[in-house]
Amino acid sequence: MKSIGMSKIGLVRQRNEDRFYIGDSFCIVTDGMGGYKGGEIASTMVVDTLAADMQRWQDVSADALRQAVAKANMAVYDWVKTTPALEGMGTTAVVAYVTGSDLYWANVGDSRLYVFHEDRLTQISTDHSMVQALYEAGELKADDMLQHPQRNVLTRAVGVGPVVDIDAGVYKVMPGDRILLCSDGLTGYIEQAVIEEAFRKEAKDERLIEDLMTLVYDQGARDNVTIVIGTID
Repeated sequence: MKSIGMSKIGLVRQRNEDRFYIGDSFCIVTDGMGGYKGGEIASTMVVDTLAADMQRWQDVSADALRQAVAKANMAVYDWVKTTPALEGMGTTAVVAYVTGSDLYWANVGDSRLYVFHEDRLTQISTDHSMVQALYEAGELKADDMLQHPQRNVLTRAVGVGPVVDIDAGVYKVMPGDRILLCSDGLTGYIEQAVIEEAFRKEAKDERLIEDLMTLVYDQGARDNVTIVIGTID
């Protein structure tokens, strides 16, 4: 898999608390939260912990990804216990690992994973957010999710407790498929149909990532935005 990533600070933000990592077979995106420097500490710790683990792997499974995210969760939680000023810090995390035709993934929070196959963009991860919970309960329409005042409220995050519920699975991919990992700086402001059309129009990942960034900044870039795009060999 050939991958490219980019992270930019939002126009109304003072710090970029997003992080990403690209390995030979895997990609990670995190979006930190919580207090002075807390978010960037949490997001960096999770990326570093996950990358260090995954670089050594000979075999991968959904359970292995869950265990790796659980280990990163405990690392952040233990750090907070020794540094009370950082209480409340945490981060989202979305991870994708491709081996052969299998895309193994895990996520906590509202950073997302998509697969673009045959001109269709499919969301693989599910947000752990207040608006997603309202949507699943039938109390909020899909068209209203981007405008809801609580769209940034998470129901799960890495590092805020000793245990976190981690979604993970495996998805079949084919050569030429493209994957997208991103923070909500993209999906919180740009509709999926618009992102999908950008994928259709641009075959080169380097230009596509610039196009997606332009869409965000044209909307005012009110949040930090991180985008990783990979093409399956």
